[in-house]
Amino acid sequence: MVRPHHSTRSEELAGSKDAKHHGTRKIRAKGKLDTPTGYYVLTPALRRRLKRPLGVLYAGDALRSKEFLDILNSSKMLITVGDRVTDFAHQLGRDPNVQIVDEAERRQKREAPEVPYSRLIKAWNPAGSITAEAIIAVRKAFKGKKPVRLLIDGEEDLLAITAVEAAPLGSTLLYGQPGMGVVVVSVDERAKSSVKRTMAAMWKEP
Repeated sequence: MVRPHHSTRSEELAGSKDAKHHGTRKIRAKGKLDTPTGYYVLTPALRRRLKRPLGVLYAGDALRSKEFLDILNSSKMLITVGDRVTDFAHQLGRDPNVQIVDEAERRQKREAPEVPYSRLIKAWNPAGSITAEAIIAVRKAFKGKKPVRLLIDGEEDLLAITAVEAAPLGSTLLYGQPGMGVVVVSVDERAKSSVKRTMAAMWKEP
């Protein structure tokens, strides 16, 4: 197991280009994203909708409650999306099986979380988007050796959606809700259906 900035096997994914959202078109995705291409872009309506938590919001003292700690420690597959929430889980004594980070917090650069991992994957994903490269990287993270870190060049926020789509049923995903607390998403069929509808409502850039 390694810690940030130590040498590790890195699986670099190609395709790091600047996003251009001109000429986008809306599509209706059906079923699982088996062969992702291009990238998906948030619409203004979706941006407003996603300000609401995807799961249960824990804030203040609730973040150290027995209920929250039991969720953290009982999950066989814990996923964290965001540097701060990855650090927080580690501080509470539970290292995530899958951590998705971008070495930034509220779009300000920061040191990588001091949380151990045994495998590193890198992918490009600009703000407000979900790239095919990131979708493939998230799926790869769940298939290989764990704990694994997915390091994003860009922004990781929307990859909570992709992680729910790719995670095994029964997993638990944590992400930070800015200025509010930590959202806990139980990965079940209902959660997977919800994120598929979200993907279907995004604009698709070929």
